[in-house]
Amino acid sequence: MDIWPRRLHQMQNRALRGTFVLLLSVTLAFVPVHTRPALACAFDMVKPERTLIDWIVDSDSLVLARPAADNPFKFAVVDVLSGSAVPGPVTHLVDSSTRRKLALHADDAVLFAEIANGEWRRVAYIDDAFRDVLHTALAHRNTWREAMPQSRIDFLDALQDTPDPRYRAIVIGELDKVSYAQLQTFDLRIPPEDLIAQLWTEEGYPYQAIHALLIGLSGTEDARAVISKAIRGAKGGAMPANLGAFAAAYIELDGPAAISALAADILQDPAQSLEKLEQIIMALSVHQALVDDVQQAAINAAIARLVRDRPAAAEAVARQFTRRGNWSQSALLNELVRDRKLVSMDAYYTVALYLSEARNQQSAQNGG
Repeated sequence: MDIWPRRLHQMQNRALRGTFVLLLSVTLAFVPVHTRPALACAFDMVKPERTLIDWIVDSDSLVLARPAADNPFKFAVVDVLSGSAVPGPVTHLVDSSTRRKLALHADDAVLFAEIANGEWRRVAYIDDAFRDVLHTALAHRNTWREAMPQSRIDFLDALQDTPDPRYRAIVIGELDKVSYAQLQTFDLRIPPEDLIAQLWTEEGYPYQAIHALLIGLSGTEDARAVISKAIRGAKGGAMPANLGAFAAAYIELDGPAAISALAADILQDPAQSLEKLEQIIMALSVHQALVDDVQQAAINAAIARLVRDRPAAAEAVARQFTRRGNWSQSALLNELVRDRKLVSMDAYYTVALYLSEARNQQSAQNGG
């Protein structure tokens, strides 16, 4: 057998790996990455782009409209809440249901936000019950833009005690923007059975991730049954869209036992896809900085075994822990770089960014 083609292939592989290491060194030396941990819910696969409160506090132009006096099928602006004093026409047609409601309630109106170039988006129907929500959000426009300060959390806390289902939708949508650490401290009073009922519905699907997380935080036996069933289904079947959220809820409910089960059933199974592994890594990365020493050690051990057995998963580890602003996996990922275990340019680059930011954070802590 001619061994020269094989030797040539080995030489090419060594050269390629050497190039990766060189590029990694260049990246670490010259790319000052400043990654901020994500503030919004980490788990969403599908979600609306903005909440109702976002539309109110972020939109430059907001108006209230009612059917025009000369044409009940067209909207006419009756109040300008922000933006131009003479806004462009609202081109939406008045549907029959809205027209009937407005005819019965002279003080009600429909809230519209201008998207761009005279294009308007219908945001909400404003009646007596909803007017307080509108005015509160308007009063906090400056502090609530792109942020979740305590005043916004307090607002959600008060809303969850009202029976109006529209308020419940606001609470769920807003909590979907909250970090997991904030969720853990939120005084949730929505009944777990209500959250479970919405988990698999069509209208609840855009918020399935936050429903799963809140179910996990409820700590009930019904919650444990629902979450455990979802994890068992994910083990042997196709990956659910929000597996990361279900895994995080599982850890919240069962602690070390859940971490061990996720590691044994999914992370250590070579047949599982990298996409499914990343969902579990996502959940572990969120919990890693929030759990006790025993669970933290279990998470670190599970991740270490995963990347040593399956180095291709290192890219997902670097990506997810970067998003959390968590640099606890630096030594582990440095080990893979040192031993030249990473075999793709994407993996080297993602790990390089993680290690660069970890170095920057360490330097900042040391006053360098």
